[in-house]
Amino acid sequence: MWSVPKKRFLKLRRLSACCLLALLCLLANGMASAARPETHAYLLRGIFNVSVGLDVLASKLAKRGIAASVYGPLDENSVVDVAIQDYRSGKARSIVLIGHSLGAGAAVSVASRLAEAGVPVALLVLLDPKGSFRVPRNVSRAVNFYIPQTGAAVAAASGFRGSLTNINVGGVPGVDHMTIQSLDSMHQRIIGYVRCSHPSCPSRDHETRARL
Repeated sequence: MWSVPKKRFLKLRRLSACCLLALLCLLANGMASAARPETHAYLLRGIFNVSVGLDVLASKLAKRGIAASVYGPLDENSVVDVAIQDYRSGKARSIVLIGHSLGAGAAVSVASRLAEAGVPVALLVLLDPKGSFRVPRNVSRAVNFYIPQTGAAVAAASGFRGSLTNINVGGVPGVDHMTIQSLDSMHQRIIGYVRCSHPSCPSRDHETRARL
């Protein structure tokens, strides 16, 4: 039989191996966090702040470890100031803008002003915008879910080199100008885009090509 010191030695060796493994896991997680830029989603509601589905979406993003802030359609100046500060401080290196109805137009305006400040936008998601807008050149990827009767398709502005997708959801059962921002099925699609909004994303789904 083994002596007591030898048993203690084996226990210590196992403990050391476990500690080493835990340390390696911590280092790997730290390296992964450092390599992947932080993502922050800025969501803009529609007129009179009726787009409360965006608050629910922000909560779903937060549960997945993605920072999200919700604003009204008239808070454009605040979003611009905060996004620029977050980007330049390194707090948000991957900026996502999501807007519904009037807030969609505000999101495009925010993106344009960020372009003037030299700040890139990783992802722009528009939900049934009330007008035909042009996506500025600093946006890497733009996705526009619209209903022809209530919204409009968008186009690329001069110098745009990113990915632009217009998705007509007018024929989808249950989707209208208001439910487009509150349905869980829409939230899941948007979350998929947000989770793949950074440059190191390993895959792009079938909706990446522009449909104009």
